[in-house]
Amino acid sequence: MRSEENWDVETMDLSELMTRGRDQVGNLTFYKLVFNALDQLARENAADDETYRRALVGLVSGFLSAVQPRYLPQAVAAKNLLLKKAVF
Repeated sequence: MRSEENWDVETMDLSELMTRGRDQVGNLTFYKLVFNALDQLARENAADDETYRRALVGLVSGFLSAVQPRYLPQAVAAKNLLLKKAVF
């Protein structure tokens, strides 16, 4: 995913994402809630693990594609923190 500033948030490491999105730090809780809700939605409605995984990838990808470019660093950082099971 490229933002309007021409940096690739998918290849940035977590510290760079956090630095770029420092002014949005309050949004981490919002993104955590969104990604947890998408995970629960996919988990509760999937017939098997593969369907769950595909559904979650689709839901998260769809959400991230709708996020304004200036908010992508924090959104992707939150996604990465949750994937790493980090507490935030």
